[in-house]
Amino acid sequence: MKKILIFKTDRIGDFVYFSPCLKIIKDNIPDSELTVVCSKYNYQIVKNYKEINNIIVINKIFLLDFFLILKNLIFTKFDYLLQMDGNKRSYFFSLFVLSDKKACVFYYKIKNFFSYKIKLFRPNYFIRLTFPYNISCNEDYNTNFHYQKLYFDLMAKLSFDITSKKNIFYLDNDFENDYKIFSKILPDKYFLFHIDNKSDNLSKDEFLSILNFIDKIKIQNHIVLSLGIEKIKYYQFLEEKYKIISFNNLNNLELLKDIVVIKDLPLNLLAYFIKYSLTNISMHSGSIVHISAALDKNFIDIIPSYKFKELDRWIPVISKYKRVDVKNISTFEV
Repeated sequence: MKKILIFKTDRIGDFVYFSPCLKIIKDNIPDSELTVVCSKYNYQIVKNYKEINNIIVINKIFLLDFFLILKNLIFTKFDYLLQMDGNKRSYFFSLFVLSDKKACVFYYKIKNFFSYKIKLFRPNYFIRLTFPYNISCNEDYNTNFHYQKLYFDLMAKLSFDITSKKNIFYLDNDFENDYKIFSKILPDKYFLFHIDNKSDNLSKDEFLSILNFIDKIKIQNHIVLSLGIEKIKYYQFLEEKYKIISFNNLNNLELLKDIVVIKDLPLNLLAYFIKYSLTNISMHSGSIVHISAALDKNFIDIIPSYKFKELDRWIPVISKYKRVDVKNISTFEV
């Protein structure tokens, strides 16, 4: 049995975006044993992946995490080690793990030094020497590259056939009953509009134009408006305009007429709303983008046009993705 270790301690959307590689590995080495080092935050979805055999959860407390890694990994030799989160701590921890093939993506930016241009890499030179299987990319926002395609190129360097390019996501069965409670007030067909702290990057006028857009589409469509866990900058406008239901207090749920606004939804419950909606809309909330692609759902991304090129690198290779400039939202037709 081939033993494979993967470091992926970043955000939820990042993990879903990486998920095609799990299938690629399993398709190429069916009897492989996959161990994933994840964070406390993304563990909530990592635990649902059928391709993963073992999970190690780190807590962002360096010494505790270091001893956890040593305790669980130092006496195991892996056939493959994939460092896929670009995290300095993960690079460091990987130095203490034995593996026949270590692979990762190297990132660099080009800086001017007097009349010269120099590449500043992460990780540093000495750590890079320990990863003979690697792909390098210029991560400057003005350059053209695509993170998911980099992952596939790295898989190819390890001599894996690229058998899938589609995001994978598994619904958490523990939240099915919670969704059934909400389904009693939901119509069969609805649009999911998700607002989280990505909206803090908008001006007040841009945010209000989005609320006007919601008012326009709810004339002919039912809307579920979900709010992120963190309170957003323009929350007061939502509070003044809508009755907001908290997942932590579900008393007196009323049948949805045209719009329902829900806050405090756990991510794994929000995933059910994503699955059963007609279309998902957000301001490039990473988890919504990538889960929508995994579940074959239509997705509309509302972002400023100056962000288009920067965010191109995060669009899933296989997705039903559309985007619109926030300045044109008033004339956009769903």
